[in-house]
Amino acid sequence: MNTLPDIINQEINTLPLISQKEVLDFVLFLKNRINTQTDTDYLSNNADSKQAIIDGLNTPLDQCSESLDW
Repeated sequence: MNTLPDIINQEINTLPLISQKEVLDFVLFLKNRINTQTDTDYLSNNADSKQAIIDGLNTPLDQCSESLDW
């Protein structure tokens, strides 16, 4: 039985070289995306920001400003 990496390699090998380069670009893109911290990750790991978001979500609408101070 072929493993997933074997099947992927077999499929890629059937592609023209230019398409194989596109597959490589996509793989590198995915690796970079996986290794990059998302905004959600950053905010989840920053206790002050996380608490400010929670406080904001718990603020009743009638207590919210209608204009920005900045």
